[in-house]
Amino acid sequence: MKKYTILLLLIVIASHSYGQVNVGKSKSPINLYVSKHKKDVFENIKKTNTVFVVPSSLEAEEFKTMISSVWTFNEITFIDEKTYDDNSEKYISSSNSIVRLVDNGYQKQKTGGVMGPGTRTVAEYIVFKFMMASNFENVKKNKKGKLKYDYLNVAELFFTPNIRYRQDFSSKMRIGSLDKINEKYGEEPGFYNFDMGYIKNYFQELNRRLSNSENLVIEDGIEKKEELKKLKDQTLYAPKWILKKYNALAATWGKTRTEEDIFGKYGHKYEVIDNEDLNKKILNGDDFYYLMHTQFNQKKMVSVIHSTTGEIIYLKEDGSYNIKDSDLKSIAKLIK
Repeated sequence: MKKYTILLLLIVIASHSYGQVNVGKSKSPINLYVSKHKKDVFENIKKTNTVFVVPSSLEAEEFKTMISSVWTFNEITFIDEKTYDDNSEKYISSSNSIVRLVDNGYQKQKTGGVMGPGTRTVAEYIVFKFMMASNFENVKKNKKGKLKYDYLNVAELFFTPNIRYRQDFSSKMRIGSLDKINEKYGEEPGFYNFDMGYIKNYFQELNRRLSNSENLVIEDGIEKKEELKKLKDQTLYAPKWILKKYNALAATWGKTRTEEDIFGKYGHKYEVIDNEDLNKKILNGDDFYYLMHTQFNQKKMVSVIHSTTGEIIYLKEDGSYNIKDSDLKSIAKLIK
């Protein structure tokens, strides 16, 4: 483990990321690669108190109630973001684990080389995720008064910046004005699935994994065939925003697809509904399965999630940006 300041703890890089859970020790902040925790790591984390830093962007009491209803792994404490920022040295200790929302952006720049002597942006990353950190050691202040310490990155829960957010963040050169296309799609910069229902499901899966000392390595994928077979008779739900196509070359909108474009090879019951309605179904306790599309850098993840438990019953990762009919065809093969 390397020593980081409190700022670097929070600025862990995740590009164009959608809602998904990663449980394991991160090998690099800019990709999905993680190494598995050993069983004694889970046992040690369980002995700590988990401090949930309540995001100012969420309704505090609703968030606390939701977390309290799903978190059984260890003891928990809630604090607001300002309290944490003003007193971080009080909470960063070996007796605590910390869950906090990371919200930042990062641009990697390079000067010189074959492109000439100037400085240019060579990579851009959007940071928006919950991160769980633990095993804080060697906590001390440097000469400038900043905290330095060793820590373990336990898990990450990623969320979806919408196309408008990615478009506004990108520094790519564009021809002409984007005003008309922005007016057409009507998006304000934001996040597609940062809603309490989805957040509940992700923390349910994280709590279950931690409680069972289970890692979740996204690259390994998940195929729970017995659960998937239930979709022979049940409806697979999906949020309407998955129909939007991201044009990575221009960092803006592509053609919005029809339901048939994506589900044409699925062959089972499905329903594409408004994101708000899908989120409400989760919070209302409706029992169903839904499709989630996750994007992280150049890696695409397609998953199927159980609404009442948050359990991920299907997960596949490959290189791409948009969900395709072939992704649904792969799921359909496992249902038969």
